[in-house]
Amino acid sequence: MSNERIARIITDLERFLNDFKSFEIKTEEDLKDKEKFYAASMVLFSTVNRAIDLGEEVVSDKKLGSPETYRDIFFFLEREKIIDARLRQEFSSLIHFRNLAAHEYHNFTGKDVFEAAGKIQTVKAFANAVKKLYK
Repeated sequence: MSNERIARIITDLERFLNDFKSFEIKTEEDLKDKEKFYAASMVLFSTVNRAIDLGEEVVSDKKLGSPETYRDIFFFLEREKIIDARLRQEFSSLIHFRNLAAHEYHNFTGKDVFEAAGKIQTVKAFANAVKKLYK
């Protein structure tokens, strides 16, 4: 069953990444458009949440431990060499973005969204690492 859940999560991630790409955000200025700002924020938030789901699924399936935080998930994955230190660090930053979007949305800015957008390919690299692991 885990393989089916993993495949479903990866499919969701690929859809979210394609949706985000369609916004064509090249600069922070592009996020001054409110519709683009809110759409990009939500897709990024959803993408990070699904990446966390994917990490949790792998940690559980491979019995890597019991993470207490979202960041722990990616420490466990790095420890088992499923991801490298750079990916773990990028995820730490994306998790910060996710937490900001979830809890500090009233302070959320175009700069926050643009910074997260610059790291979103981390999710694709992670999904590819998981695909390779489950081949």
